[in-house]
Amino acid sequence: MAAPDPAHTQSSPSATAYKAGSGILTALGNLVGEVDTLGPGGMYCAQVAPEALLGAATTLRDSYGFRHLSLLTAIDHADAQGGLDLLYSFVRKTDGVEVALRLTLAKDPLVAPSMAPAWPAANPLEREVFDLFGVRFENHPFLRRLVLRDDFKGHPLRKGFEMSPDGVPAAASQAAISDHGLVGPAGNDDVPGFPFMAEAGGGDPLMHSERIVLNVGPQHPSTHGVLHLYVLLDGEKVIGAQPTQGYLHRCIEKLAESRTYKAVIPLMDRCDYVSSFHTELAYVLALEELLGVESTPKADFIRVLMSELVRITSHHTWYTAAGLDTGALTPFLYAFIDRELILDFFEEVTGGRMMFNYFRPGGVKDDIPPESAEKLRKMLAKFGESVDGYEDMLTGNEVFRVRTRGIGMLSCEEIEAYSVTGPMARGSGYDIDLRRDAPYAAYGRIPVNVCLGTAGDTFDRYRVRVSEMRESARIALAALDGMPEGPHIADGLPKSIKPPAGAAYRKVESPRGELGVLVMSDGTAKPWRVKVRSPALSNLHAAPCMLNDCQMGDIIPVVGSVDVVMGEIDR
Repeated sequence: MAAPDPAHTQSSPSATAYKAGSGILTALGNLVGEVDTLGPGGMYCAQVAPEALLGAATTLRDSYGFRHLSLLTAIDHADAQGGLDLLYSFVRKTDGVEVALRLTLAKDPLVAPSMAPAWPAANPLEREVFDLFGVRFENHPFLRRLVLRDDFKGHPLRKGFEMSPDGVPAAASQAAISDHGLVGPAGNDDVPGFPFMAEAGGGDPLMHSERIVLNVGPQHPSTHGVLHLYVLLDGEKVIGAQPTQGYLHRCIEKLAESRTYKAVIPLMDRCDYVSSFHTELAYVLALEELLGVESTPKADFIRVLMSELVRITSHHTWYTAAGLDTGALTPFLYAFIDRELILDFFEEVTGGRMMFNYFRPGGVKDDIPPESAEKLRKMLAKFGESVDGYEDMLTGNEVFRVRTRGIGMLSCEEIEAYSVTGPMARGSGYDIDLRRDAPYAAYGRIPVNVCLGTAGDTFDRYRVRVSEMRESARIALAALDGMPEGPHIADGLPKSIKPPAGAAYRKVESPRGELGVLVMSDGTAKPWRVKVRSPALSNLHAAPCMLNDCQMGDIIPVVGSVDVVMGEIDR
């Protein structure tokens, strides 16, 4: 790395994240030449020239099986010359091997070839880099800002971006509110419009119909936050869709650059605020890799326990929304009974019910009180009966089945093309799960059964998440019962953390899929760059595939089946 100065279940054997053999090293060398490693974890990272990027990436995909685009981001150089690195990482599903490509852009103008025409998953990721770093991707089919307004000046994740010490003036905020609806494809000739909008206005002459663009959200109560969809309708049939975002942007990655390493942990809570432990854990794992420290065995089990419990509460939230999206209120009332019991446990252990600030390099902040553990054990032992009740309300419900079965189909080919992960992928029978395929914390010592669907529709995604609630309760109980004695945090860690210069990228299986955190150190007490790989972002931008040929009334249940968390998507 050009670092700054210094639904059924199925089990399979686990794979090690970075166990690339000499064959991959030779292949990378033949493809691009210079090969080193990214950080202490040992992921192979190859330097690639701009003209060779697309060929190298497609060869890795088509000839070597690296079909999953895990990461695409930019990192500023430490000098003041305006250059940066583009970093791409690719994963092979069959054995969990991960490799990276690094493209160096020395100075302005920052121009790179687009991978989006050959790899749809790169489309939103390149738009994010264009928006926040100013890199122009040649031949990108739709290069416009992803998070910020189209008329925003500058690229805020660049180190040279000047920020006002007094924040945004009130007049500027009011102006942004008043003219926001005028900015975009209809009001700015320099901003490309959505491709499907060219088809608006046509229709069926016989029926005297007209194709119209419908705005769904961001104020719609069922868009799960502040998500905005442009939907092209022919009558009530969806023939085109495009998600837009940026209404909840929190500058978390930018704020991380001005915080000490420990002070970044509370920011991680505010990404996926429905399951904060997972973002904390991915960040802490990357930090531990840079520091060369290991968490204690007891802390590993506590991390698994907390991760699985918060997976249940996240799926609780999704389950209640799935009912509301199809007109059922009762599931909302019942599921929150068990959710509150788990949140009570979180509060007793961490002091928080939503923002925990609990994981630490080398372990966790506090041990679990024995009386809290015993109450949790009793609840988990009966949790299967609660899930039976959830299923009684929805799984066999005739209305729910009609609204979800055969609706919002997603194929395995589309999953690979858009880098979809988590329950969305598993709902289509795509067998991936980092807890099993690349174990972290104590997952290598606790078997994980992967819950799979078959059809890839909205109903299968529902069934997978319900099955995962049962499986998470089993894993949590196993972690609680098998927890070893000993300290909950490693000894001897300094109060002020200053990792050696370098980079580490670590991933966990969140309720939405593969959540990764890249931490870049320049040897100081504050990170040079923190990048959060949002599974919900990639999953969301596959939604147009699922919406095509659906009816207008299907939009909300299908988008709801993505399980978006806009705080993580916008970051």
